[in-house]
Amino acid sequence: MITEKPSYSLKELCYYFLKLGTIGFGGPVALVGYMRRDLVEQRKWITEEEYKEGLALSQLAPGPMAAQLSMYLGFVHFRVFGATIVSIAFVLPSFIMVVLIGIAYKLFGGLP
Repeated sequence: MITEKPSYSLKELCYYFLKLGTIGFGGPVALVGYMRRDLVEQRKWITEEEYKEGLALSQLAPGPMAAQLSMYLGFVHFRVFGATIVSIAFVLPSFIMVVLIGIAYKLFGGLP
């Protein structure tokens, strides 16, 4: 595990995952690809080894792969607090969208 100080802040990482959770499109495989492109190749916040380890663990764990990987990437440099905050930032937009669609469905009496 990395012991050096990261070149990015937890706030920056949370903002990235909030944005990805809001406008990311294409399912878990596409989101995992976006994470690799953005965090490993372009921003270089996460090393290739850290990413591959997180991807392997997220494939083994039950639940949505992209959410599991986001939790791991938050954990890499910011431990449990980072994993918690990043996972909330990643999942919250989808949760809010589903609740709003449910409210709209209820208000308008369903679909014709």
